Amino acid sequence: MDKLIGGWQWNGIFNAQSGFPMTPVVGINQSGNGDTRIPDVPILNPNFKGNVILGVDGFKKTGRYYDPNAFLLPTAGTFGNVARGRFTGPGFWNLDMSLFKRIPLRERLNLQFRAEAFNILNHANFNSPIAGNVVFDTSDPSKYAGSAGTITETANRERQIQFALRLEF
Repeated sequence: MDKLIGGWQWNGIFNAQSGFPMTPVVGINQSGNGDTRIPDVPILNPNFKGNVILGVDGFKKTGRYYDPNAFLLPTAGTFGNVARGRFTGPGFWNLDMSLFKRIPLRERLNLQFRAEAFNILNHANFNSPIAGNVVFDTSDPSKYAGSAGTITETANRERQIQFALRLEF
């Protein structure tokens, strides 16, 4: 009976993280300072009511993680007032699990059965809107960019399950 129910091992890894800081940017050098490495930031729209960050649920409904209407283009030659890293991107959580069974064959010879599941709950975690951080259309800054606030990829893979046999000697 011990050989049947003994020798099992269960492992689990739970990972939870808050989102990374993110900064919506204008997408062009509106200030005219010539620095193209760190794009200019927009101005917060004083007439905007509601949440700037729509979140993952808002993204699932509208296709945008943040509302671009919350921002205005700064006047040429001026800087925006949105602080760098002011907003937070999507959080991340994941659960991985494994189950092992050690089967003794001889004195110094064991067989191990392994079942491993990665992202066992099949939870989609989204990346920050990297390309979607550009709020205004670079060819026509009077318009919002079509990708503003959009998320284009997930931060993890779909559920994966694998089985293995391991010979220990």
